[in-house]
Amino acid sequence: MRRFWAAEKSCREGNWKKGLPLARDPEGKVLGIVGMGGIGSVVARRMREWGMKVVYYNRREISPKPDFECEYKSSLEELLKVSDVVSLHMPLTSQTAKSFSTAQFAAMKQDSVLVNTARGGVIDEDALIETLKKGDKLWAVGLDVFPNEPEINPEFFKFDNVTLLPHMGTETTDSRHKMGMVVINNISNALKGEPLTNQVPEQQKLISEGK
Repeated sequence: MRRFWAAEKSCREGNWKKGLPLARDPEGKVLGIVGMGGIGSVVARRMREWGMKVVYYNRREISPKPDFECEYKSSLEELLKVSDVVSLHMPLTSQTAKSFSTAQFAAMKQDSVLVNTARGGVIDEDALIETLKKGDKLWAVGLDVFPNEPEINPEFFKFDNVTLLPHMGTETTDSRHKMGMVVINNISNALKGEPLTNQVPEQQKLISEGK
């Protein structure tokens, strides 16, 4: 929302604030989380602290309710109509591949923001680029993931309201240590016959069915 990369580019080029449009604040805006899993919940909780209202769409309503204020939307369309920022956190499956496409962009609020830190393949890139070319819908886009990593569609380089990062979600020494500990704890729990710490619903279903 602040388009920091454009501001830094202007600074490095010696232009200070010349030509930079005013940015926007997250406070008081509506954040729509698509996929309220572990990562989606962390994002929602942190953005609540920044004064955002949180709504979410999930395969099912979370029960028990999260320990932060949020509102469940029973359809993606309902979420898109009210969200100033849409943050994608769903897995890439045969059902979700390119599921965020022309109809979803059309349903989004005027001057809304799209952030994808899930998987690049959940967005229809052609539809996103076409929406950006029209220039009448999206205020900004933040992409940390891409369908053919490490390749990035060069069309995105043409838009000054698109922030691009090379899948940086866990590129810190702290995150890598935590990830390693999760693996170790899961192995330890499995050897002791105890539940794993972060099973996805599909795994839980297979276990409950004895498979």
